[in-house]
Amino acid sequence: MTRICAFATMSVLTVSLSGAVSASASATSATGNRASVGTHQGALDSKKVDSKAIYERIVKKLPADWQARRDAARARVGIEQSPVTTILRTKLTKAYAAKGVSAQTIDPSDYECGPTKLDGYVDKLLEPVDTFNLLFIQLLGGLDIPTYDAILNGTPKGAGFQLLPEYKAPLTNTFGTAQRFWDVRLNNVQLMAMHGGMLTDVNRVTSVVQFMYGVGPADAVDIAKDLITMVQSDPALNNGDNPIFTLNAFAFSGEGDPDPVVRKLKDKMVFGDGILDALKSIGLNKVGPKAVLSHEMSHHVQYEDNLFDSPLTGAEATRRTELMADAFGTYFATHKKGLGMKPVQILKVEESFYDVGDCSFDSPGHHGTPNQRRAASSWGAATVAFSNNPNKVMPSMRLAKKFDKVLPELVKPDAPTSINAYRHLVAQP
Repeated sequence: MTRICAFATMSVLTVSLSGAVSASASATSATGNRASVGTHQGALDSKKVDSKAIYERIVKKLPADWQARRDAARARVGIEQSPVTTILRTKLTKAYAAKGVSAQTIDPSDYECGPTKLDGYVDKLLEPVDTFNLLFIQLLGGLDIPTYDAILNGTPKGAGFQLLPEYKAPLTNTFGTAQRFWDVRLNNVQLMAMHGGMLTDVNRVTSVVQFMYGVGPADAVDIAKDLITMVQSDPALNNGDNPIFTLNAFAFSGEGDPDPVVRKLKDKMVFGDGILDALKSIGLNKVGPKAVLSHEMSHHVQYEDNLFDSPLTGAEATRRTELMADAFGTYFATHKKGLGMKPVQILKVEESFYDVGDCSFDSPGHHGTPNQRRAASSWGAATVAFSNNPNKVMPSMRLAKKFDKVLPELVKPDAPTSINAYRHLVAQP
């Protein structure tokens, strides 16, 4: 079964993926921006571009069931709404309501549990953006295009998937440490980046359009060019390099999927430029990327140990998986043989993202409340801090067993979030 788990999105189990797409051969700069071959050029004046007309032109080229196909494609690769996307859609919903517009594809029940630095960061990103133009891009699945591209076409050596220079060394070093730390096979996981600049590359956008909607080559090219025009028409979107397009990091595995095409896709860990920019903007640039990677590698441990399977279902099952990844990530990050970080460092990073909130308790994608996630992370840190043998790494299956035993305590409304509060539980078998 294909799985994609993101730092914000967390766990989603999907069914299948079909239709291999080849990567574009055009040139790429160090930042991932595409140039020359396959790039849709042309001077675009935002005042002269009618986004609504472009949107309607695209829809005419799409199948009658295009919305169902869009949603099915997202489900097939496991692209789920993240807390960051929740912020974006919540703010768009409010903007549409203020202008008397109804956006039926946006769930009005989604909301943040509380404002944070990350929430303020997204506010600043959206402030100069043309609301209606972004609405049409979002309706057409445009916000997910870089993610699809990384899943289907990404390779560590691919010109369009290289980590930004300033992050390459720390992320690569942390990645290697995590591969050696855990007792499961992780040397088959590929580390790479996704860049919003690919949204100006006709070839790459076309390949995603074909995957999402199953349209013919000619129509896919026309749709891709129109989508690119919509992105380029708003200077605030910076030709796709606005962080809102890549404000995520995720782990992907197609292992065991019944679709042979998906089974051939390599296990991946993908970092978006946007999440790195967000961490830097809110003052977490030094430890933030390492903390995110710690969480993502924990998902790959879960893949290898089949820890997604449990008696729980729906929202409770997803919450368990995500809280476990929070605990595992903190365990690795604070362990002497892991990153050896001080608990306060990683908890500060996690808190910045957890506080965005996930209060959709009935949603199958529920990731746990901010308090529950802090509690899980504190338990992970306590398991290291109060271990009888702090130099020994606990086998991942044993750590999972201990986590499942403590889970009922972590999800209580009044669960403590201090590391010391879990000292007595660490000593239990």
